[in-house]
Amino acid sequence: MYMGYTYEWLPDVAIADAAFVARADSASELFIACALATAEVIVDLTGINPCRSQSLAVEAESLEELLHAWLDELIYLKDTKGLIFSEFEDLSINVDTNYSLRCLAHGEEIDQNRHTLGQDVKAVTYHLFGITEKKGRYEARVVLDI
Repeated sequence: MYMGYTYEWLPDVAIADAAFVARADSASELFIACALATAEVIVDLTGINPCRSQSLAVEAESLEELLHAWLDELIYLKDTKGLIFSEFEDLSINVDTNYSLRCLAHGEEIDQNRHTLGQDVKAVTYHLFGITEKKGRYEARVVLDI
């Protein structure tokens, strides 16, 4: 089922990196696509049971910084609590004095015995990083340090 977003892997990045471009019909869907692409580097998402839910919130001064903070938060939760998320509910992005994101994420703890593991994502880099919006369609380029 088409959810209004896609992501695809970019070739020709450094061996220690994974890069993707995500496209979506809204900023919220773009952030979901980027979260799923990042998680897919770490683990086969088809094996994730969305049995654990967690409220997530991040803030930043711009939409690009918000995306970076969002992905950083997901990597932090993977590193500190072993959590990986495969579904995102009610993701909203608001602009007041800063940009803020709130959502309910669903996933579970990574289990090396049950899950097919990929690469460990260490960080989101600023290399090629950015968001563009044209005619109501959003695009993000992200390079992950693995």
